[in-house]
Amino acid sequence: MDNKSIAIIGLGLIGGSLAKALRRTNHNFYIIGMDRDEKNCQLAQEDGSVDIVTSNLEEAVKNAHVIFLCMPISSIPEMLRKLAPLVQPGTILTDVGSIKTGIMKEAEQVLPKEIHFIGGHPMAGREHSGYAASIAHLFENAYYVLTPRTGTPPSAVKDLQLIIASTGALPLVLDPIIHDIRVGAVSHLPHIIAATLVNTVEGWDGPDKSGQKLAAGGFKDITRIASSQPEMWRDISLSNKEQLLPMISDFINKLNRFKQELESNNEMEIGNFYMEAKNYRDKIPSSDSLYLLPYYKVYVDIEDRPGSIGEVASFLGDKNVNIKNMQIINSREDEPGCLVVSVEDKSAQGKAVSLLNQSGFYAYTR
Repeated sequence: MDNKSIAIIGLGLIGGSLAKALRRTNHNFYIIGMDRDEKNCQLAQEDGSVDIVTSNLEEAVKNAHVIFLCMPISSIPEMLRKLAPLVQPGTILTDVGSIKTGIMKEAEQVLPKEIHFIGGHPMAGREHSGYAASIAHLFENAYYVLTPRTGTPPSAVKDLQLIIASTGALPLVLDPIIHDIRVGAVSHLPHIIAATLVNTVEGWDGPDKSGQKLAAGGFKDITRIASSQPEMWRDISLSNKEQLLPMISDFINKLNRFKQELESNNEMEIGNFYMEAKNYRDKIPSSDSLYLLPYYKVYVDIEDRPGSIGEVASFLGDKNVNIKNMQIINSREDEPGCLVVSVEDKSAQGKAVSLLNQSGFYAYTR
């Protein structure tokens, strides 16, 4: 796998993060970057994540062993058509689009069989876009779905899996239709619901914006994804329309049913509504999340004073507990602590709680 030439077309969040992740591996990849945004190219070249940048598509791909198309879904079909006469036989060509069925059909129609097209979807992202938002560890412990087209040699799939795994991601081969259904349900529909909820709450907020101030942890958790890039989610929604429309109808029907039970003061059915959701949610194995292997949360009550957060972080670091993330909770209506420390597994979670409580901190899980 060493000495492979890898072309990354698009140096935004995903492409930039991919370049950074590949650069920090112990493989001698030669990385060519291409982007229409000169700033993205400049930043990538300045920090050394790419060996060369070019604005010429043919130059970018002519000697590449693997080509990553890191661009909006709406741009991928046209790019496939442009690349068809340029890409050498035996080259692995892949994309990062979050909808696979349409892209796979387009690839089947326009690409010669000698080009090994393998659809891709890294199940990772951030609310911000552009190379400046890219991070080398974006793909760590995240599933990276691959959808090879019929006839793709197993050796090509294996090569791409090894490259993907070198970034810290977990390659997962799926049928493209199954991918679109599952992702529509667990990602695209939640984005629609989150945006709808935010728009609804905005309508019920007052001139003093007290709703924003009182927004509790639960509201922020469920609506965090509403801060994602609007243009990208517009394209995703339109691209996966076939799968999303029946899901939206089902969601509306369930919401209408709840409304009817609420109007009728039907305590039993309202209770069943919440219980059914709780039972299913509690059965979701956190270690098998489709998107990102989870972090385990430790809630800590600490004083609001300079250095208190640092004390917790330093204490756990000294005890060899690896902190993956930290979050301060300002509104605590439905959260049990004002500081959330995320660790990598259940063992570390138990260790952190035990050590913190033994040392005078008040820590717990939920």
